[in-house]
Amino acid sequence: MPAEWAPHRATWLSWPHKEASWPGKLDRVWPAYAQAVAALARSETVHINVGDASMEAQAQALLAEAHATGAIRFHHFPTNDAWCRDLLVRFLWCVTRGCHWPRP
Repeated sequence: MPAEWAPHRATWLSWPHKEASWPGKLDRVWPAYAQAVAALARSETVHINVGDASMEAQAQALLAEAHATGAIRFHHFPTNDAWCRDLLVRFLWCVTRGCHWPRP
């Protein structure tokens, strides 16, 4: 799998919602997440998984407060946590020399 800092087209996130992962901290995590999305969206597309329209509305409100603009796309994919790297299919981009996964 390519490193996080390798060139890529977009970042995928899941909006945090599992209280057990952020005990007593979700109200502080949401604005920080929104600020991170705002920073990312200045230079790349950000895809955000949300459970439903209500969660999307909450995220949009916090993103507006963080002045997040740019290519931010929502996807209604319910998750049990915010850790995309553990949940999502890994995407590989193959150049003309081909992809080799796993690496030899």
